Amino acid sequence: MHIDRFNQFVADAGSSGVVFYHSGPLDEGTIASIGALLRLRLQQEGASGAQSRKVFATFMEMAQNILHYGSPDGADTGPVAKYGALCVAHGADGFEVMCGNFMDSAQVPRVRQRLEAVKGMEHEHVRRAYREQLASDQEDPDSKGAGLGLLTMAASAKAPIEYVFTPDPPVQDGNTFLYLKVII
Repeated sequence: MHIDRFNQFVADAGSSGVVFYHSGPLDEGTIASIGALLRLRLQQEGASGAQSRKVFATFMEMAQNILHYGSPDGADTGPVAKYGALCVAHGADGFEVMCGNFMDSAQVPRVRQRLEAVKGMEHEHVRRAYREQLASDQEDPDSKGAGLGLLTMAASAKAPIEYVFTPDPPVQDGNTFLYLKVII
């Protein structure tokens, strides 16, 4: 990358309200380190205690989703690490928490169905579904968190969760990139 392009990247990030950004391999150690850094940045940005907790919880859910469900991008990132991008920006409506990661294209219909279900819920319905899911003995074999992650993010959100799959429709027997955005 030329220094001029890096300079433009930094300027664009600043003018877009970026508080934190990471793109690359993720593992448990990286997530713990960037989580600590994010807490400090939120404090510096003047986030209230409740807002900071919601942003942090949403960020960690996204990071864990990348780690548990993401597909490698073809790069040699080691046996545990998965590739993903995470961003927190200070926007007009609050903090925007975003992520993107590769996933197995075969999982797109299931993930899209879950996202649409949560996206269509009223706030009280999200809270009720969360409590029911927490109390339920039934676990989805494809979910490492019994589906609580999306509900956790939706409960903290000021607006419906936004998402995009690229390419859409997904390429069969390949990877699709999933972008998520939650406004806190």
